[in-house]
Amino acid sequence: MKLYYPHEYKALIKLGIPITIGQIGLTMQNLADNIMVGRHSTEELAAAGFINNIFILALLLTVGFSIGAVSQIGANYARDNKPRIVTILKNSLFTNTLQALLIIIALVLLYFILPHIGQPDELIPLMRPYLVIQIASLPFMILSGTFRQFTDSINDTHIAMGIMLTGNIWNIVFNWLLIFGHCGFPEMGIIGAAWATFSSRVLILLLTIAVFLLRPQYKTYVSLWHNVRINLQDMRLLNRLGWPIAIQMGLEVASFSLVTIPMGWLGTHALASHQVMLSVANLIFMFFLGIASAVAIRVSNHNGQDNQRGVRQAAFAGWEIILALCFIMSVIIVIQRHHISSLFTDSQEVAAIVGTMILPLILYQFGDCTQTVFSNALRGLGDVQKLMKYAFLAYIVVSIPISYFLGITLGWGAFGIWMGFPFGLSTAAVLYARRFLYVTHDEHLKHH
Repeated sequence: MKLYYPHEYKALIKLGIPITIGQIGLTMQNLADNIMVGRHSTEELAAAGFINNIFILALLLTVGFSIGAVSQIGANYARDNKPRIVTILKNSLFTNTLQALLIIIALVLLYFILPHIGQPDELIPLMRPYLVIQIASLPFMILSGTFRQFTDSINDTHIAMGIMLTGNIWNIVFNWLLIFGHCGFPEMGIIGAAWATFSSRVLILLLTIAVFLLRPQYKTYVSLWHNVRINLQDMRLLNRLGWPIAIQMGLEVASFSLVTIPMGWLGTHALASHQVMLSVANLIFMFFLGIASAVAIRVSNHNGQDNQRGVRQAAFAGWEIILALCFIMSVIIVIQRHHISSLFTDSQEVAAIVGTMILPLILYQFGDCTQTVFSNALRGLGDVQKLMKYAFLAYIVVSIPISYFLGITLGWGAFGIWMGFPFGLSTAAVLYARRFLYVTHDEHLKHH
């Protein structure tokens, strides 16, 4: 098999860099909150970290559901079928909103059970109001995210990047004002961070709608808006594509988020350390996910033109790019391993625990690179039903039990909990890659 695809490298990087910057911007909202809240107090860092971990799980369930539209919009973009694109977008906005209501109900239930899941008592009064404000911001994120799937799928990836960067600047400025009480604003700590993030998400949606309505390139799409209808057939299609992706992404994030609960049993410092490492891991993953999302778009475009050779080329070119990024990121983490925790807190206890968690972070990078490329390639093809089963095996059957056994049963602490991740992500990588090779198998590709 050929291993050099210069045309695909160029296309993926052109699409992927703006997506990566936009994805990093999405992560930077929580990262900025954690860094700035951590400077206010370690207890607030632990509280914000716990809620952010759970909220990211909820957010990715909604984002994953919206990704179901990518294979349809991308394929129809390749066919220049604008009426069909607008139909999918309009139905996607409606179905994503309905799905979000279920997520909001689950988060409200979490609010009431927080005192009963073994978290430090002193953190509950900090967690609850922070969670409420995060819940209130979710609908704004869902709607703006749906439009982002549309703009990315039609290869206009710079739009979401610019809007997200604007929202992040807003978030950081208001974090500084509201967390620490500068320029006459009250010092609100963790609650100030929540309101700053809420306001930035409202701003992002308003800018997204304005761009859609006013950008000349979207004039045709806007003119078609009232000519298409929300219909049961497309709602069923989007549910059939969206739920497997949402569940797959949710199970993946669950392997990281749910171990936050036993991490809390180890105490406030372990919980804060877990949050520090998750913030770093999420930032690294955004580099991978940006290129992998470009792979999904390129695969959907090639599939819309019945170009199966291009489908494989896009996937393997993306894998090679991400493997290179994986190596670079791992080297940076190793070099900076003694300074990571200082970005978030001055606590020496947190720094000591973080130091033990570097090895598992490095060990799972190859599996993470591989699974994200081939899961996104399958999403681009619309071949998503198997993803749920594979994710369940990798993350629920393999990763979480190993984390619990090593971290709690054997008493290895935070290091043991994190050692479950390399096993889970490597299992997912093998299963997703195997599925992609199976569904793209063709006799003429044997000699490619």
